[in-house]
Amino acid sequence: MLGVVALLSALALRTFDPGLLAELRFLVFDTYQELSPRPYEPAPVRVIDIDDGSLAIHGQWPWPRDLVAEMVARLGNAGAAVVALDIILAEPDRASPSRVMESWRTNPRLADLAGQFDLGGVAELPDNDAILADVIRQVPTVTAFALSRAGTDATPRLIAGLVNAGSPPQRFLESFAGAVVSLPVLETAASGNGSVGIGGGGNELIRRIPMLQRLRDEVYPTLPVEALRVAQGASTLITRASDASGEIVLSDFGGLTALRVGAFDIPLTADGNLWLHYTGTIPERSIPAAAILDGTADLQALVAGHIVFIGSSAAGLSDLRATPINDFEPGVLIHAQAVEQAILGWFLERPDWATGAESFVLIGLSLLMILLLPRVGALFGAIVGMIVVTATAVGSWLAFSEAKLLLDPTYPVLGGVAVYLVISAAMHVRTERERGFIRQAFTQYLAPALVGRLLEHPERLKLGGETRELTFLFSDIAGFTSFTEQSKPEVLVTLLNEYLDGMCAIVMQYGGTIDKIVGDAVHAMFNAPVDQPQHADLAVGCALALDRFAEDFRRRKVEQGLPFGLTRIGVNTGEVVVGNFGGSRRFDYTAHGDAINTTARVESVNKHIGTRVCITGETIQACRQPRTVRPVGALILKGKERPVEAYQPVDPDLVDATLLGEYQEFYETLSNGADGLADMAEDLTERYPDDPLIALHARRVANGERGVIIKLEEK
Repeated sequence: MLGVVALLSALALRTFDPGLLAELRFLVFDTYQELSPRPYEPAPVRVIDIDDGSLAIHGQWPWPRDLVAEMVARLGNAGAAVVALDIILAEPDRASPSRVMESWRTNPRLADLAGQFDLGGVAELPDNDAILADVIRQVPTVTAFALSRAGTDATPRLIAGLVNAGSPPQRFLESFAGAVVSLPVLETAASGNGSVGIGGGGNELIRRIPMLQRLRDEVYPTLPVEALRVAQGASTLITRASDASGEIVLSDFGGLTALRVGAFDIPLTADGNLWLHYTGTIPERSIPAAAILDGTADLQALVAGHIVFIGSSAAGLSDLRATPINDFEPGVLIHAQAVEQAILGWFLERPDWATGAESFVLIGLSLLMILLLPRVGALFGAIVGMIVVTATAVGSWLAFSEAKLLLDPTYPVLGGVAVYLVISAAMHVRTERERGFIRQAFTQYLAPALVGRLLEHPERLKLGGETRELTFLFSDIAGFTSFTEQSKPEVLVTLLNEYLDGMCAIVMQYGGTIDKIVGDAVHAMFNAPVDQPQHADLAVGCALALDRFAEDFRRRKVEQGLPFGLTRIGVNTGEVVVGNFGGSRRFDYTAHGDAINTTARVESVNKHIGTRVCITGETIQACRQPRTVRPVGALILKGKERPVEAYQPVDPDLVDATLLGEYQEFYETLSNGADGLADMAEDLTERYPDDPLIALHARRVANGERGVIIKLEEK
């Protein structure tokens, strides 16, 4: 169900087509153009480039209009079919003789100088704009204007007629509020008048170019359309809309489909644009303006019968635009390439069925994921999905390179990936919920570390074991049997559960695994099943924490009138076999080895030596951090031939440092068998009457024992 919801969300998102989705689509189309630009075929289109070299020869822009007129006249004499001015001549020429003379007369610094000359004849010289207008009347010429969103009173001259097949184009075109137009004297003389609007803004790449634009309620052709129309001598443009066959189309989904200019049909986007397919840089497409003016170009061979655009590639004139294959493409070349595509019939198209086809691929891919993933798993589903994604990408590329169709692979791919991720996430959540149930159930019995290891590695549930060094901790309550006999069952159960809950929580806090709980006794191990390099340190720290908890628990219960006994703790380290032992129907994760028996003996030793916590020398050696301990002695345990070094761990913050030092001196004297032991034992006993180890060794000295080897006959 979540997969279906994700699919429906993706379909709804395509309806709104947010900017990021559109940019990804355009990025793919841009990449296709980089990989496969339009192959250049000679077409009767030329660009007269007012480049930096021409500006260096004839001066900065704007040039005098008589110079522009000379250039247009030469092109007309050479047989150009039409000259399209990709420049807006909105202001009168300041270089005209009459305007120069007026400037002299009104400038105080030049008025006296002007009075010394007879300037009457200057006023009779022809105006440069008039000169250009006369040339434009003789040579088929298209002037230019630019539309703006800022409102103005200027209105361009509309020359081309317009016939509509279907809805009028005003329904689908963006409306502009104002215009910057060429001089009326030039517009009136021109054979055509077109907008130089290219579209885009800021750093936007020019992927499409308008063929028609709307100023208020009028529809105007753009410069490429007017150039193509005038070159053919056509008078009328014909638009075709998506409802031309009589069907009803909502304005949000309908649009323009084509524009006929004379003998040429140009496919349009819904909003009246032409998709551009750029060539690389083609030097023979352009002629420097200086070569026209100085007569070095063979104009007859270059422009006869051609549509000729006059524009600029000079960086300082700010008519450079970014395209998919060129960061600095002159606007005049963009116009020229649009006309080339119309003449050659080379069009990129995004057909009206493209969105439906992309949605169909998305639905197919998503349904495949919805049906496949729960049955085969995320990995195999990803492999199948990648095959479909690759096929989609390859199909999109072949559609572009072979059929010049723009089909977007990003939308179905991203939508399919989103559906895959949603389903995978749902499967993961379901799995985690099941794992959580297992974890919750088994954590009541096993340490979280063991549960986590089993969840990550279920193969560890197999029977078998491994040899490794572990540290064991055993605890037991003194006199608990008699306490049980004297207590009511309901009181005993509540009390024992409270005690064991606190003890087990501390063991788990230190990373221990609770191996067994036998009555009031807790058996824990460290370094299994997870690796714990500091297992001995963890066990000793855990023993001290358990001792603090158990003593506090005991005192509270005694204050409540419950004779709860001392908790004795033993810790030992050694190699054992640890793993799953039992049968195929019932097995337990535990350890077997002599180190476990030694731990049990060490725990029981506490009642003989008067301590609550006792650890072995093996554990001290395994510790990686220094520990404050007091040596007990070398214990000869029941069933053991070799003595076991025993120590009492202490908290240095809770024990008098003087006592530790004096006891250590006493122990070393006892170990060496030096004289004065009796006096030293008597003195320490008087000053520290409650210290169990001093009392232990004082009794031994009184009995005539020497050394630190202690033989115990504990059960």
